[in-house]
Amino acid sequence: MTKFILTELEDQPEGKVARLTVDNQRKLNTLNSHVIRELDETITDLDKDKDIAVLIISGAGNRSFIGGADITEMAKLNPMSARSFITNMHHVCHKVRYFHAPVVARVNGFCLGAGMEFAASCDMIVACKSAEFAMPEVRVGIPSVIDAALLPRILGYNLARDLVLTGRRMGAAEAHNADFVQRLAEDTALDAEVDKVITEILAGGRNAMAIQKELCNDWENNSLRDGIQLGIEAFARSYESNEPKRMMENFINRPR
Repeated sequence: MTKFILTELEDQPEGKVARLTVDNQRKLNTLNSHVIRELDETITDLDKDKDIAVLIISGAGNRSFIGGADITEMAKLNPMSARSFITNMHHVCHKVRYFHAPVVARVNGFCLGAGMEFAASCDMIVACKSAEFAMPEVRVGIPSVIDAALLPRILGYNLARDLVLTGRRMGAAEAHNADFVQRLAEDTALDAEVDKVITEILAGGRNAMAIQKELCNDWENNSLRDGIQLGIEAFARSYESNEPKRMMENFINRPR
């Protein structure tokens, strides 16, 4: 059976850098049931490896990150199979959102529909200037759903409505100005910018990073009061390891 998900692990002194690539280039790296299942299984396996310090997700080739869900398959769905298909897609987004380490989307072209939802589920998005973003589902008779629910929180309610109601494309510069894209790079400098982000993430404590990501999710899912209390508990929990002592002593004793 054809493999659509490629993985690469790179050992660094601070931890492993995992790179996951969706390779369905003939269809702009779109997601059908087989690709979604393989993606789910791969992310589940990677999440078990706690030595992974950062996960980079990209699309194969230079045309597309993820061009959405496979319309050929969706055209044949019925209410029951549609529920199953979209639920499985959400499971993948959820696993990325709650992955134990930071997840960076390397957006190298079209980022459409399910691809934009998938990117929104990552912790950071690094995009090239030629990248394009869109939520075009209404143009093929379906609403934007599941993790499109993140878009109002990221973009603001009116821009999110604009995108899901019109299906228009948003250029990388607009996406960056709207805070959907955190880092914007020239097309030829995309990998250099991703490497810079990797270096910045690896500079943080591994245990602190895992707790911080968990707390970021808590901030999104709880009230301000609860979020503050959860932060107090997270701060105390970070001292259950020797990481604060070791890293603070290194900082205090750094060459001056």
